Amino acid sequence: MYPTNNLDKLNLAYKNANFIISYSKDISRCVILAFPFCKNKIIKSSYSITVKKLKTNKSNIITYMPRKLSDHSQLLLFFLKNHLPKNWKVKPLDNLTENEVYRNLYKSKIFLSFSKLEGLPLPPVEAGLTGNKVIGYTGEGGKEYWKEPIYTEIKNGEFYNFVNKTILFTKKNKNFYKSKDYIKQFNLLNKKFSKREEKNNIEKFLTKIKKLYF
Repeated sequence: MYPTNNLDKLNLAYKNANFIISYSKDISRCVILAFPFCKNKIIKSSYSITVKKLKTNKSNIITYMPRKLSDHSQLLLFFLKNHLPKNWKVKPLDNLTENEVYRNLYKSKIFLSFSKLEGLPLPPVEAGLTGNKVIGYTGEGGKEYWKEPIYTEIKNGEFYNFVNKTILFTKKNKNFYKSKDYIKQFNLLNKKFSKREEKNNIEKFLTKIKKLYF
């Protein structure tokens, strides 16, 4: 949204665009809010994530990514440290390769989300599809898929609630993967971020291009 400080040029660019590609409802709403004349130009796209078979035999590990809202993650760990059971540990996912991130997500049971103003945050999706309970901030855009029982929303800065929800899951997670609600939500999440869904959106986009130019 900030390629130029010349609002006239920016408005002209969006007015002249035939298509505006958006991969989330939140992005689409914000584009329309800024450029109301673009409502009928927006084309839906999506990203896909390929996951291995879901593993439920996981370790008592809590993962998080410190590069987003690092002051929040530091505060949360400060409040959490005297309440976390001794058989649990916290592991930051930082300076790792993509494969290393996935290996750690497959091992962990809880992922703490510190998303901030993101169209459709990716790490919480990866965490959910690798069998984590995801607790934390939606980044607003994440509300599109942030559904219980996989996802628990914490409002920005609610550290008391954040700690309590995290501790509660460390004590009550034995039947997490067996519940019908979990299986249903996992399947919906997997479908939403599947290669088939991504392909369908691309084909719809190409069809619209074809109608316009050929």
